[in-house]
Amino acid sequence: MYDYKEVEGRCRAIEAQITDLAAKEYPTETDRDKLMSLTGEMHALEDVASKMRDAELEDLRAQVTKGNAATIGSGETVAEAERRNYYSWLRTGQFMDTALSTSDANGGFIVPEPVHAELIEKVRKNDPIFGNATLFRMSGDTTMLLPYKSAHGVVANATETGARSEQTEPTFTSPSLVCYDYYSDQRATQTVLDSVDGMETMLLGWMYEDIQEQAGADAVAGNGSTKIKGLFSETSAYSKAFSGTANALNNTCFLAAYFALPIKYRANAVWLMNGGTLAVVAAYAHPASANVLLATQGADGNYSILGKRVLETDSAPAIGNGLYPVAFGDISAAYAVGVHRSTSILRDPYTVAPYVRFYSLARMGGCAWDYQAMRLICSDDA
Repeated sequence: MYDYKEVEGRCRAIEAQITDLAAKEYPTETDRDKLMSLTGEMHALEDVASKMRDAELEDLRAQVTKGNAATIGSGETVAEAERRNYYSWLRTGQFMDTALSTSDANGGFIVPEPVHAELIEKVRKNDPIFGNATLFRMSGDTTMLLPYKSAHGVVANATETGARSEQTEPTFTSPSLVCYDYYSDQRATQTVLDSVDGMETMLLGWMYEDIQEQAGADAVAGNGSTKIKGLFSETSAYSKAFSGTANALNNTCFLAAYFALPIKYRANAVWLMNGGTLAVVAAYAHPASANVLLATQGADGNYSILGKRVLETDSAPAIGNGLYPVAFGDISAAYAVGVHRSTSILRDPYTVAPYVRFYSLARMGGCAWDYQAMRLICSDDA
């Protein structure tokens, strides 16, 4: 019979598969889908193992204090019911029985949701920052140092037999990637959940989307106070350029930002801005020719500026004095995001009856990484 240690062993086996997939230099779409599916399954199993471990402790406490094992209405012990329900979930994928939750005012259980892992991954892929930044899957501490070489080490020359002096080490910068809790507490009556086919699955999907979309918005413009510090907020990290015009942009500042970015970052560079800013920029002429537009639209509907794709995000700052409405650079090198805890949902039918309460929680972070890989343009003259 399984116990929580065997479930944890299965988690470790899945984690090994995740590590192998994440280490691939050129992952395929199938690899990425498999990675998210395994990640969702691993977190669901971790939650199940935790409940089984707690149930075993409850059994032991009951035996110590009362001389027998804690039981539920069916006569099974809590641990036996947890194991039975877990086997059923492994075989069928059905939600775990709410009867296994405690019956006090704070009852509830974590819904095993490996199915929605694919949904979360699709939302992330479509997010301009989360979909392009370097992703770190964190465990243990909620803070991770991300060292990168901010200045080259000294390289000297010598003849074949000439003397060689000791050289200095490269300069490292180590920004901190800090993860914060993102939570949502939503509820629906049991009548609605029972009467509308698929309502609970749909509600869970909305909650997963809400959490990831809010984290994505903060990765653009969050202020770093109990939330992700967004790429556009990292004005003290990235190099900045001014448009030269108060409360406006102009066509020449785009050309200047393009050539100010080091060559090694240009191959993967993109422009970031909101739709309102793009609407203004789309009317600009190319600095080198009044008969050519600065921004061009491809057959796929996407815009490019100076040959580099534009990614739109509603959360980017607007054009205004002292604001930074445009960013240009290699997002994967310039920005890092971290997931310390994937989104999970606690289903609680007791606390706010007649409502079923769904409490979702994730722990994510983001910060500037390689400061040289991004340029911010300020719509101001100084």
